[in-house]
Formats: sequence, structure tokens, C-alpha cells
Amino acid sequence: MRHKKNKIVHFLIFGSIYLNIEVFLRAIAGVLIGVQGISKWSLCGWTSLWMFPIGGFCAVIIGSFNDKPAYYNLKMWQQVIMGGSFIIAVELLTGLFLNAYLNLNVWDYSQDKFNFMGQICLQNSILWYFLSIIVIWLDDVLSHYYYGDEKPGNLFCYLKKLVMLQ
Repeated sequence: MRHKKNKIVHFLIFGSIYLNIEVFLRAIAGVLIGVQGISKWSLCGWTSLWMFPIGGFCAVIIGSFNDKPAYYNLKMWQQVIMGGSFIIAVELLTGLFLNAYLNLNVWDYSQDKFNFMGQICLQNSILWYFLSIIVIWLDDVLSHYYYGDEKPGNLFCYLKKLVMLQ
């Protein structure tokens, strides 16, 4: 049974998780910009504070999709396509607003292959589809622990559903 979720809790949890994912992935890739490139919207030069509301917003919306039977009854690959596409659209729109209109220069993919206006790129777009699997799974986990929904399988089960086109 699906319950109306506390969107603020999900926003805070997912916004925090996204900031940590970005810092972690930058550390692994060796692209931490360090002290020299810090802007006023940066967390130690490793991620932007703008990523908190953007990541939280995307996850809350995908979680809201997940509350609708028309969405959670879809096959996993369909949910992933919808979630990843939503994240890409939000990245493009917020990039145009924050980077092109407000000139905050939060991110710039203009040096990456297959970029669009420097706001989105193919490499990150592919990653957003994988991230949407994690968001769907974590939303189900939170719903189980906070709202008593049925216990979801582990993340591997979700990946298996995706690979098996279930």
C-alpha cells in the first residue's frame, strides 16, 4: 500500500546523498578541483551547494512517480528510462538557468564529447539512468521503513530486473 510521503524528509535525505555521491565520484575520478577553484557556491571545491536542491528535487519527483501505480507497475527498464530522462531534463533546464542565465558556472560540459550547450553531456546522461535505479530502490527502502510499505529486495534485485527487462 502506498502512502503519501513526507516530501521534506525525502528531499533532505536525497539531497544529502547526492552531494556525497558527487564528492565520492569526483574523488575516485581524481577530478577534485581543490582550493584554487572554489566559488562561493562550492563545498570545498568538490561539489556545488546547488546540487543539494537539484538532487533532492529530482529524487522527490521520481519518488512521487513511484507512488503512482501507473509508474511502479511498469517494467524496471521503463521506470529507469523515465527517471533518467527526467534527471537529464532537470539538468538541462537548471543548467540553462544557473549557468547561462545567472552566470554561476556551476558546471560546464563544453569540453566533453557529445555535449549540448555545455549543460548536458552523453557520459553524464548515461550515469543519470543508473542513478535513477538507485533512487527508485532507495525510495522503496525509505517507504518500507517510514511508511510500512512492503520490504523491497536489495539493489541487486532491481539491477537484475533491469537486465532481465522485467
